[in-house]
Amino acid sequence: MSHIRLALVATTALTLAAGAAGAQTQYPSTTQDRLGAVVGALFGDRLGLSVMDQAWLRGGRPLRDGQSQFSTQVDASLRAGSVSSSAATRLRSDYTALVELETRYAADGINTQERADLNARYTALTQTLQSGASGYEETDTVAQGRVAFNARVDAAVTARRLTRTEATRLKTDYQALIQIETRYNADGTINATERADLDARLDALDLRVGDGPTGTTPPAANLTARARLTNLETTLTASERSGAVTRSEAADVRVEAGDLARLDAAYTRTSPSADDTAYLSRRIGELEARARR
Repeated sequence: MSHIRLALVATTALTLAAGAAGAQTQYPSTTQDRLGAVVGALFGDRLGLSVMDQAWLRGGRPLRDGQSQFSTQVDASLRAGSVSSSAATRLRSDYTALVELETRYAADGINTQERADLNARYTALTQTLQSGASGYEETDTVAQGRVAFNARVDAAVTARRLTRTEATRLKTDYQALIQIETRYNADGTINATERADLDARLDALDLRVGDGPTGTTPPAANLTARARLTNLETTLTASERSGAVTRSEAADVRVEAGDLARLDAAYTRTSPSADDTAYLSRRIGELEARARR
């Protein structure tokens, strides 16, 4: 990250309204119908389940089938000036990600929890479009991203990707990060090293929320700690050759990477707690950020 992107709001705007949507999302018959027509008009009535639920239960793919209609609605909003060009691009991209999630869920049949997750994300996306995609704006500080981060965590609890205990710990850790930012900014500026540290810590928190663009964790989270450390050496060597990091800085990173490799080896012989795993992931993320300077 070249600057602080808090929120993952850009990549996770789909989840911002999920908590409010609840586990059994239904579509109102007024405002939501206008946007819900993007998908809903293609399928039966609204008795009992949402129209998308009915389609999924019949083996249909309403999100995929409604993608062109959603794109048309985005184009109309763009022409009307209610969304910016960049926001329109993000809306289309996020809808594509939602279709990809639907495809993965459909591979073995979309169950009740998955239907609730898709409903909540679709509702959040249509509400984002209706509001002018204001939720896609980036914030400048960690503190400004707190409300959006907490909303993501609440949505993850609703979708049962996180327990309430995990959610509470995440919010506490985010508040602690705000305090670190405040300390760094004591003299009115945050230098490059401090910003990289904040970015790395934010990345680690994002990994723990686990709500990337398609409802999964970022790619690095799919790698083992050992694989990430191996990739780190490759990145570090390239950065050292290009002059992005000095030989001394590279040596420091390698020493710390060695410590983390030994810690990972120790964890493989035991049953590390979620906090232990999160700590290791965060520390590796910090080194990855330092290796990419």
